[in-house]
Amino acid sequence: MDNNNEELTISETKAETVPPARIGTGRRKKEQNEKKPLIQEVFEWVEIIALSLSFVLLMFSYAARQARVDGSSMRETFHHGESIIISNLFYTPKQGDIIVFQVPNSTLTTEPIIKRVIAVGGQTVYIDFENWLVYVYDDSSLSVDEVIATVKPLDEPYIKAMRQNVYPNQIMKNGSDHQYPLTLDEGMLFCMGDNRNGSTDSRSAMLGPVDSRYVLGKVLFRIYPFETKF
Repeated sequence: MDNNNEELTISETKAETVPPARIGTGRRKKEQNEKKPLIQEVFEWVEIIALSLSFVLLMFSYAARQARVDGSSMRETFHHGESIIISNLFYTPKQGDIIVFQVPNSTLTTEPIIKRVIAVGGQTVYIDFENWLVYVYDDSSLSVDEVIATVKPLDEPYIKAMRQNVYPNQIMKNGSDHQYPLTLDEGMLFCMGDNRNGSTDSRSAMLGPVDSRYVLGKVLFRIYPFETKF
């Protein structure tokens, strides 16, 4: 008999481990949530949407900006008047990128300029103007003959249309303001327009190599007609 009473006492004690007050509190909270006014729910959704839009607009303002192509130096890749989106967020210029930059105190223009990056700081550029070939390499000690024999010229399909249709049988515009091969200082960029004979660019003393600190951003895409690969 004593053992049965002891077991009964333990069993009753375990049954009381969940306080009745907690059960009641959870039920009241559930009822309160179910009774939340519709207008309050609508306000909460409007607040979330407004905050999300504000974040997107803030990111777009600082991470990207719209620019407009001025001139024909980038034909046939870009045409005058086209709108593009550029970004400088976490960006380091590299060969092949199309960038927009400004050159303070330039005799060419004070407006933003759009060109293609041909070489970056530390690289050497050699241009075969007669054959429309551009060589970019790292070993500045190479002679011109060694460059032609051992270095593969840049693959530049973006200049073919202008070369064949607009400037047939003409040599590439001679950048006589520089001696080639030309080795770039660190932080400098050698840039050219895709319309090689219709572009004033790093081949000219009016522009010369571009200081990377003045790069406004890389072209991400063209708005219309939409395109992301250049």
